[in-house]
Formats: sequence, C-alpha cells, structure tokens
Amino acid sequence: MNVSVIVPAKDEEKNIGKVIEGIKASCKDCELIVVDDGSEDRTSEVAESLGCRVLRLEENHGKGFACRLGAENASSQKIVFIDADGQFYSEEIPKLAEKLNECDIAIGSRDWEAVPIQRRLSNRFSRFLVNSATKSRYRDVLCGFRAVRRDSFIKLGLGKNRYEFEVEMLIKAHKKGLRVCEVPVRVRYLDYPGMPISQSIKLALFIITQRLSFEKKVVSPPSNK
Repeated sequence: MNVSVIVPAKDEEKNIGKVIEGIKASCKDCELIVVDDGSEDRTSEVAESLGCRVLRLEENHGKGFACRLGAENASSQKIVFIDADGQFYSEEIPKLAEKLNECDIAIGSRDWEAVPIQRRLSNRFSRFLVNSATKSRYRDVLCGFRAVRRDSFIKLGLGKNRYEFEVEMLIKAHKKGLRVCEVPVRVRYLDYPGMPISQSIKLALFIITQRLSFEKKVVSPPSNK
C-alpha cells in the first residue's frame, strides 16, 4: 500500500515503540515518519532503533507544525496521521487510507462509549460550532486519526501550529470545496492527560473566530440603489 504514516510525538518514550510496531504489522509497505516535537525523553532514540525515519525538532512547535512537517516530507500521495500515545488501533490505517479513493480527507469518528465524559462535552461544543459554520454534520471534529490526499493537504494551506490543526483542516476543506468523509474508528484511553486547558481555550476561540468569519461572508452588502 502506497501510504505515508505520520506520527507526531512529544515525550512518548513509553508508548512510541508499541505504536511503531503496531503500524509496521498493520501496514507493511507504508512509509513511516515520526516527528519528534521537542521531546525531553528518548522518543527519537526509540523510534530510530526500530528503523523509523525520524524528524527531530529541538524545540516544541506544536502538533499542527509537526504534522505539516511530516506531510511535507512524505513521499506518498496518501497520508495518514495517527497519535503517538497508543489510543488508536493501527490496524485501521488501511481502512482510512482506502477511503481516500472516494474523498479528499477521511477523518476518524470515535466510538463515544469509549470516550471519557469530559472529552465528549468538549468535542460536542467544537462539533456544534464547526457544523454550524460549515453547514455540515460531522460526528467527530477533533479526532487526530485521519487521512488526506497529499495534493489536497497542500491545497489547504494550513497555518495553525497546535491543537487547532484538526479543526482548521475541516474548515478550510469546506472553503476549498474538498470532499470529506468520516470513518468509524475504535479508541482506547489509558493515562493520556488530554489537551491542556490553555490550548482548549485557544481552540475554542479559534473556532468561534472562524464561525464569525463565515457569518460575515453571508451578509449581503448594502445596495447603492
């Protein structure tokens, strides 16, 4: 399968090995790129010891930056992003990649029964704002497990460096008229701390700003007649 798998990672020494092994077992012919986003542990060393191509950043730039860097260095037309904490099942990578035969972007849609209640609430808020702005009916707008065609990804012109990455992708896909589809995926939560409160606030402000920009565009200018 001609697929590039991008794994953004920050201080994931404990999980990255299992994630890499799972990806290799599920997607034997995939190009695997780990982007170490300024880790202070042995994340890069573990990835390199398993034969991965590692792009190492000396300072933390954010998930969005790491994903863009990985995509820029990908050699395949189909790109899959998967988190390094082990919450997603790597055997579902082929399913997401194959969906790109029907659309430009395939986003994972998590089983909400497996998601902690506080995360459901934050996603519900984000989903409401994104759907109201784009007139869509996405079930999961924050899932980091997704696939995109490389030419479509470049066309998006993404610029946000941190946790706005997933939402920015959907909003700009709508603006560019790209086809987006959702794919049910499984999820498991271990001891992952989740998004910091400061980043949650920034994400909410970004979504609200984008929603307001959509509203301004639909307002007709006053007539000069």
